[in-house]
Amino acid sequence: MENQITTTENSQLAQINVPNLSEIVAKSQNLDSMESMISLTAEYHELEKPGESFRGVFIGFQTMQVADKTTGEVKELNAARFLKDKRVLINAGAVLINELKRANVEVGTPIEVTYLRKEGNAKIYSLALLG
Repeated sequence: MENQITTTENSQLAQINVPNLSEIVAKSQNLDSMESMISLTAEYHELEKPGESFRGVFIGFQTMQVADKTTGEVKELNAARFLKDKRVLINAGAVLINELKRANVEVGTPIEVTYLRKEGNAKIYSLALLG
């Protein structure tokens, strides 16, 4: 077996090059004995009241598309990703994103995010390293 998969879709032959195909095939044979380790589907985590906080491991940034409630225009926002209790949480607070970037928080860093107050339309957060 090479690193190719041959399939037929809509009566057309297609070949797909797959690196490490033999390893992938071996993994596919044990799926029933494997346990779910982590949910890859992100949940939006909004802190609504001053003093609310959460702890998580920072796992990077992502871009998300959000429709403007007034105009319906779709905009791209940066969001921070955190791992907590085998779940991925995201938050797109502009001040939070800026603080994470300014502090140069590295992927894999345990952190506590606390919502302090609102200034105009911006939520102000504090970040604390955990250790």
